Amino acid sequence: MNVIPVLLLFVLMLVLMLLGLPLAFSLFFSSVVVVTACTDLPFLQLIQKMFAGVDSFVLTAIPFFMLAGNLMNSGKITDKLINLASTVVGHMRGGLAHINVLVSLLFGGVSGSAVADTSGVGAILIPAMQDKGYPKAFTVAVTSTSSVLGQIIPPSLIMIIYASTSGASVQALFIAGILPGILLALTMMAVSYYHAVRYDYPREEKKTFKDFFAALKESALVLFMPLIIIGGVLSGVCTATESAVVAVVYSLIITLFVDKTLEFSDLGPIFIQTAKGSATSLFCIAGAGAFGYLMAYFKVSALVQQMILGMDMTQWQYILFCILLFFFLGCFMDATPAISIFVPIVVPAGIALGLDPTHLGIVICLVLAIGMVTPPYGLCLLIGCQISGIEPQKTFKSIGVMLGAVMVTLVIVLLLPDLVLWLPRLICPKFV
Repeated sequence: MNVIPVLLLFVLMLVLMLLGLPLAFSLFFSSVVVVTACTDLPFLQLIQKMFAGVDSFVLTAIPFFMLAGNLMNSGKITDKLINLASTVVGHMRGGLAHINVLVSLLFGGVSGSAVADTSGVGAILIPAMQDKGYPKAFTVAVTSTSSVLGQIIPPSLIMIIYASTSGASVQALFIAGILPGILLALTMMAVSYYHAVRYDYPREEKKTFKDFFAALKESALVLFMPLIIIGGVLSGVCTATESAVVAVVYSLIITLFVDKTLEFSDLGPIFIQTAKGSATSLFCIAGAGAFGYLMAYFKVSALVQQMILGMDMTQWQYILFCILLFFFLGCFMDATPAISIFVPIVVPAGIALGLDPTHLGIVICLVLAIGMVTPPYGLCLLIGCQISGIEPQKTFKSIGVMLGAVMVTLVIVLLLPDLVLWLPRLICPKFV
């Protein structure tokens, strides 16, 4: 393998990123330079590989899940989830913090997006928590960190991207994310409770069983949506993409005709917002497709696999290497290009060592979720700070404490792979 074109490819990408060029363009232009200067490949072949990068039936689920999440978010379903969560955990010390985490767990099953969670839940709960006397830094830390549940709880958009690039099963990944997602929510609530007791954060009014059942009845249609998505995929009635379309239709029925929280005139801006968000993600995947094609052309994946096997790495050493790699990547780029570029390299080497691609996928998704709240990228952190009106650097201590919950979950997932794979083996054994 000629190392110089590969080094040039990565150096150009990093330089263009540092100059402020959007990542998709950085990937594309660095690929163009290397194709022109270091190969005899026709330029049109690079364009074809960009189209091939997004020519996947699985990836068409992304815009539909984003649209379903935006419809439910704009349709004020967050209010119903907050009301339901308050009847369950509001009476505990630091009630609003626990409500924040529980709502993120429920909302993750609707949107599949950490950013949508931060925007929707944070817009309501961050001001409410501050009015109750919670420090701004803590409100941002709880909101932005709990938002990463949308990356783990199905339907997760980054799991869809991982499946399309690694060959793993979307069904298995969705099911494998349930227990880690619940565990992550519980550890976050435990950390929040410790903070609440230590700093004497307030409780909310205790609700009765009658209040709980009334809130459950009000939220029933919303809570039924994740069951439709997961149930449809697992039963084989529909694929992940088809279930995303069903989720959109279901969202339209609820918001337009049942709750009537949206008008037809509201749909235009929602469609435009979804189109912009989808285009950003898919263009990154297209750029990564061209970038990844050149890495395959220069046999980078084979070289990495040979190096790993030649170094006689154990499974644990390799997983640690993957964690450090994706933690670093998550600090500087979105999960979409990080997965699209590097998963085709690291997963085959992991499989050669005997690692399960589903378990490795959950580990990678958890690590990349951390990048959503760590600077300098930290998109969820930045959104939370914007809502709260606080500078990001003033939240680092609180963010570090809340990320401890994520690290605990990550360690458990690493040490107990059978815990992650138990449900997929039970429910969809043919995919694991």
